[in-house]
Amino acid sequence: MDKTDFRQLCGRFATGITVLTTTHNGQHHGITINSFTSVSIVPPLVLFCINKQARFNAPLIANTQLTINILSDKQQDISNRFANPSLSPEERFKDLALKSGHEYPVFVDSLACLETKLHATHDGGDHWIYIAEVSKGSVFGGSPLLYNAGSYASVAPNS
Repeated sequence: MDKTDFRQLCGRFATGITVLTTTHNGQHHGITINSFTSVSIVPPLVLFCINKQARFNAPLIANTQLTINILSDKQQDISNRFANPSLSPEERFKDLALKSGHEYPVFVDSLACLETKLHATHDGGDHWIYIAEVSKGSVFGGSPLLYNAGSYASVAPNS
């Protein structure tokens, strides 16, 4: 199948947006991803995929621990910033408001965060498929930031 057609087909599936964060050698690192899902309740496992060429892979593998920020509809700029491969790690985190009390960066206005440790890594073509075990998490509230057909969207949760 043509890769452009495949991307268009998969892009029709609306997804939430997350930013993964970790710290390595005293420096924060982060990346935007939308390939995120729960895998297991017992033990609590989640899955995410990262392009093999992404520079986030090196600090992630070195540290093995990370936080997953689930973005709110107020965080489109954060999604764009951490998706931009031309920005350095310093530029990505510059002037961002972070919540205190977390081992790895958690953004103010995130819907939730999950603190995790890598559990398994699998080859997935041009991406790595990571499975991480969740040690703890926090829910902050708000409406989710969604991505569908190449555009951002938001939706208010039903009561």
